[in-house]
Amino acid sequence: MKEQKLEEILTFLQRSNKLKCIPRYSASLSDNADTTAEHSWRLALMAFIIGTECKVKVDLTHAMALALVHDLPEAKTGDLDVYKAITEKSKRSEKNLREEKAMREMTDDISFGGSLYKLWEEYSQKETLEAKFVNALDKMEGFLHIAECGVESYIPKEFYADYADKAVQTFDQATKEFPEVKDMLEMIKKNLKEQFEKAGVKYIVN
Repeated sequence: MKEQKLEEILTFLQRSNKLKCIPRYSASLSDNADTTAEHSWRLALMAFIIGTECKVKVDLTHAMALALVHDLPEAKTGDLDVYKAITEKSKRSEKNLREEKAMREMTDDISFGGSLYKLWEEYSQKETLEAKFVNALDKMEGFLHIAECGVESYIPKEFYADYADKAVQTFDQATKEFPEVKDMLEMIKKNLKEQFEKAGVKYIVN
């Protein structure tokens, strides 16, 4: 392998390493937040475990790749908290533009950058079955993190319980073969509802 390619690999790894320092839940958790890197790792693990154990007919290697790159631009842009994304919708379109620019900056000058950009773009467009699968799990992972940490550190006075529904329903409609994904979301939501009701946080379903 040429020295230039090795240098490019190291350059990209250095750039993506910043994800380990990008905090999530800045507006919704006072503590027990995780980082974008931690989220992406567990999302890839979820794709592998759920895909394998539930025998989901997707390309799991490809799905795991999508999971690992889906938030790469956040190394430069930072994360937009889900609560803000819901309550301040204008920020979502701005974030999309910033992330596209950031992804270009991270990949344009390396020889294998095009393939990374295509993976990120595929996830963003959410048209392939693998992208829909990973997107559904992405939304579920956020709920799962809050449920596991407990709601004591949850900052807002309301919780938008249907945030993950559309992504899971989209995947379910695309396959009609794997109700386990939808069932798993309902299990997570049931746990969250019980916790939020005890904490006096309004559980909103639109």
